[in-house]
Amino acid sequence: GRDLQLPYVAASVALDGADISIFAAVQECAVADVRMGMRVEAVWKPDEERTGSFDDVLYFRPTGEPDAAPDTYLNRL
Repeated sequence: GRDLQLPYVAASVALDGADISIFAAVQECAVADVRMGMRVEAVWKPDEERTGSFDDVLYFRPTGEPDAAPDTYLNRL
């Protein structure tokens, strides 16, 4: 039920402050540019369409920030 741009990346996204990762789409970048530690942000549905569920997140996109250090995500693999 998602409108994904092809090609896309399905990734394990480790949210800051969370103990577990989530599986989600990464878009708005070339597939070859996606890498472990890449900082991403959620792209949300418009406010009037949100229901309070995970489906409110359409996908994640790169922030352009420096990559996270490996020790911050390796234990989540």
